[in-house]
Amino acid sequence: MSKLGDYFPPEHKQRFVEQHLKPGQVLYLFCEFTTPAKEKYLVLACPGGQPLLFIMNSAIHPFIERRPELRRCQVLLRAAEYDFLDHDSYINCSQVVDVLTEAEILHQISTDIRRIQGELTERTKRAIIRVVGSAKTIDKRTKRRIIHALQEKDE
Repeated sequence: MSKLGDYFPPEHKQRFVEQHLKPGQVLYLFCEFTTPAKEKYLVLACPGGQPLLFIMNSAIHPFIERRPELRRCQVLLRAAEYDFLDHDSYINCSQVVDVLTEAEILHQISTDIRRIQGELTERTKRAIIRVVGSAKTIDKRTKRRIIHALQEKDE
C-alpha cells in the first residue's frame, strides 16, 4: 500500500523533512544500536552535523531506578499530552545517543514521513534543559550544545 508521502515530489518531501528536523522533535526510527535492533521513539535534542538524541522508554529500567543520579535524568511524558503515545513514557536524559548520522535519519524519515511523531511542549523542553544541566553523565560541551539547541525559538 502506498503512503501519502509517496505522491509528493522529492524536493517537497525533502523540504518538509528538513523543516521538521529541529530540537524537541520526536522521531520513530529503526535503531541498530539497541539489543535487539528495533524501532524506538527518539527525541532530537540537537540536529545538524552529528545529531544528538535521547531514547524514550515506556518504563524506567531497574538499573536506572536503583541509581538516584540516573533516576533524576528521566523526564516523564504523559500520554494525555502527546497524541503519538499510547501510555506514559520517559525520556532518558542520562545518555546521549550520537550513533545515527543526519543522512541516516533523513533517509528513514524521507522513506516514511510518519516517522515524524510530533514536537515536545515547551514545558517538556524546559524539563530536559534542567535535567541535562545537572546530569553528571553528560560532558559540559555536549550539555551546552543540547541546552542551546533546545532554547532556540523557531523564527
